[in-house]
Amino acid sequence: MRLYISKLLTVILPVIGVLCIFGFAFAGNIFYGWVIFVALALLSGLINTIFFRCPHCGKSIPANSTVNQKYCPLCGEDLGMKPSRISYYGRCHKDKHGCMRGYTIVGPMVFIVCFIILLLIIIVVFGIDSLTKVMGRTAVIAGFAISVVLALFCRIVVSSAVKLDDKAIYFSKVPFFWRKYDMDDIRSWAKDIEPFYHVNRGYVFATSKGVVEIPMATYAGGQELFNTFTDKIGKELPDVRPDLVISKHSEQARADEDRYVETVKRYTVLCQVGR
Repeated sequence: MRLYISKLLTVILPVIGVLCIFGFAFAGNIFYGWVIFVALALLSGLINTIFFRCPHCGKSIPANSTVNQKYCPLCGEDLGMKPSRISYYGRCHKDKHGCMRGYTIVGPMVFIVCFIILLLIIIVVFGIDSLTKVMGRTAVIAGFAISVVLALFCRIVVSSAVKLDDKAIYFSKVPFFWRKYDMDDIRSWAKDIEPFYHVNRGYVFATSKGVVEIPMATYAGGQELFNTFTDKIGKELPDVRPDLVISKHSEQARADEDRYVETVKRYTVLCQVGR
């Protein structure tokens, strides 16, 4: 079985199982839905264990490494798969003013999934006829609001957005609130504190506003954004593998954290002496 097929089945089978739960709930026998869900979830795990293996070393790739996995986490060889776009800056484009924008689909995906699930629950509990009544409409509005809140929460916790033009880079963790960092300021500080890539924090660089961490990843839309930004500040692109982004407990992650701590200390010293 091809890697991308096994990866696709690993993701899709549990989703089908969830849909079966709701389908049998409509039919009046949710027990069979749960049986199918458990069976498909187990089958998904077996497929991941048996078939999602590195074609080079032959070892099974951990399930938590399959989201944006391009290289084998065990031997380091290229798996030959395209990484998922459900990640930092999975989309990247230039607007009519030439400003490059990187964004994710984490928030919208969470909203869609949550709202569909809540809508199905409302239909199961109150019946499909309730959607035309006050109680049903109220429940739908409440489900919509809950989905928006969850989407915003996930957007803040695990996602972000970034804009880049010739003069500055703009970073947003909270929707509609942007922080601006001038490119000249970044170039000036880069002479004293070398920017580097942190597997957990992203691209780390110093500015007059402090040490900044922008979670750029070198896959999907983030690749173009990362290349453009490093070129604008006159630095070489770090050699970063996409799988390192999720290797939060690796030796590389610990080494990067030590370097980050030293960077913050050096930044503090430079500020105290007036640079």
